[in-house]
Amino acid sequence: MDKSQPKIKISVVMIDGGFRENIYGAKYFSRQDFPDQDYEIIWVDYFDKIAPEVSSNPKIRAIALGKRGIYHSSYCFNKGIEEAKGEVIVIPDADQIVLPDFLNRVWALHQAYEKLVLYGYRYDEVQEGLLASHDFKELEEKCVLKNPLNYGGCLSVRKKWLLDMNGYEQHAVFRTGFHANGMLMATRFKNMGLAIQWEPSLKLYHPWHPFTLSGSMEYR
Repeated sequence: MDKSQPKIKISVVMIDGGFRENIYGAKYFSRQDFPDQDYEIIWVDYFDKIAPEVSSNPKIRAIALGKRGIYHSSYCFNKGIEEAKGEVIVIPDADQIVLPDFLNRVWALHQAYEKLVLYGYRYDEVQEGLLASHDFKELEEKCVLKNPLNYGGCLSVRKKWLLDMNGYEQHAVFRTGFHANGMLMATRFKNMGLAIQWEPSLKLYHPWHPFTLSGSMEYR
């Protein structure tokens, strides 16, 4: 991977494989209070079709890998890491909603400690139609923390640590979108001596869609 020096503060990396019912991350990470010149958004699709809401968003740099066969999220993550110009990389699931100050919170936390790995908490709409809107007050009232160890919800870490471990594992056992590779990354971070923090102030809201809370054979 490219080990050139970061040029901005934060790179947000989101991924797709043509399967997303919702892509709220494209909208809400484009509307952050964090200064525009200090962060970028990279969207990586495993195949070759970028959602129109992404390709038409001037804030987002979209990359299509043009691959075939079975989707493998690690290839998307690694391309985003390679392309990222930020000192800190934020990797959220792309169908989540965040408050406008989310990146400000991330950056402030990373300034406190060099060897920090941050995970945010994903709050789910647990059934279809529970939310009447995506108003932040309603999201806070109705969304529930169902999985306090959701490694695929949102990871934030300095790019240099991702480069030192050569990114995400690309072995076939870690493919699909269920993020068993995220659990592996957490283990690697611990083995590197990094400090892992599950941060209550980093909330992400996940509106319902089919298979929202389904498990996977990869984890079992």
